[in-house]
Amino acid sequence: MEEHSLARAKATGGVGSDSADGATSSPEGRIALFDNLKGLLIILVVLGHIAHPVHNTNPVLSFAFDVVYLFHMPLFVLMSGLFAKSAYRNGKLKINRIISFIALGFAYQLALALINGAKLTPLRICAFTSAPWYLISMGCWYAMTPVLARLGTVRGMVASIAISLLSGLVDTSSGFLAIGRTCAFLPCFALGYYLRPATVASLHGRNIPWPALCFAGVVVAMRLIDTDSYSWFFPMVYGDNPYANGLFEGIAQRLTAFLMGALMSLAVLKLAPTATGWLTTLGRRTLQVYVLHRLARAWLTFHTPLYEFAWMDDPFAGTAVIVVLTAATVALCSAPQLERPFARLLSIRWIRGE
Repeated sequence: MEEHSLARAKATGGVGSDSADGATSSPEGRIALFDNLKGLLIILVVLGHIAHPVHNTNPVLSFAFDVVYLFHMPLFVLMSGLFAKSAYRNGKLKINRIISFIALGFAYQLALALINGAKLTPLRICAFTSAPWYLISMGCWYAMTPVLARLGTVRGMVASIAISLLSGLVDTSSGFLAIGRTCAFLPCFALGYYLRPATVASLHGRNIPWPALCFAGVVVAMRLIDTDSYSWFFPMVYGDNPYANGLFEGIAQRLTAFLMGALMSLAVLKLAPTATGWLTTLGRRTLQVYVLHRLARAWLTFHTPLYEFAWMDDPFAGTAVIVVLTAATVALCSAPQLERPFARLLSIRWIRGE
């Protein structure tokens, strides 16, 4: 879904071996665990977007939507930061990559607007309330890496958390240039940026995630028992909603959302497979899936009656259709023929000599 889809994370045990934590290394030297995580996360992203038009009316999809949204974006942002170490190295910032992210974000936004039939006004094009926000934020986070590198781990994390918490005082729900979500999810990116991939991979084989896994089970059970169990803090998981009841309650809500996301992410890390397989391959093609799936969903929404059928609200029939559509969309959008063109999009040399 971003540069780490193309990066090569070196396994501690060497190319083609098994690292000490049990995470299998692929022939290219990547840790399969990370690609599997990204593959799993992109499936959840697609599921969330395909289900979105009926997630409030289909009880099964509503449950799945609420649970997935607790962790999938914080974890994806953390993964982005984890493999953004090369954004700023030896005093040089990858400006071309930043421009590529932002250019692709605006192109994505324009394509969505054309499919949706929206008016192409400057304000509309700059309102990143949908999937293109992530690409704009990636460009912004990359641009922040020199500051993060200079501040160091402790000061960088404190500053990132402060920015995130204070951003809730401003209403950024219009999505203007994705400023709200860029600020809100900055601690996730910063944490990933400061962590070493080997450290994250080693967690998979340790006992630390087991309590998180138990906690995740409790969280899921809470949502099964009470559909409103997340309502107190859930608006904060989207990143750009302002604090509705003042600074202190808003900060408590956002911190709760972060805590939920962190513990759920640890649980997912523990459950993620380490063997190389189809999920690993999918994890290397997240950028193309991220861009294309949302265009497909827009077409289904605005050019077909699919989401208007009453049976889409049925917990069995509607859910089955969404699951099949998700699988088909992921399969089509992850076609190997599309991998190189998207890789080239992020490798354009906008500035010569950079």
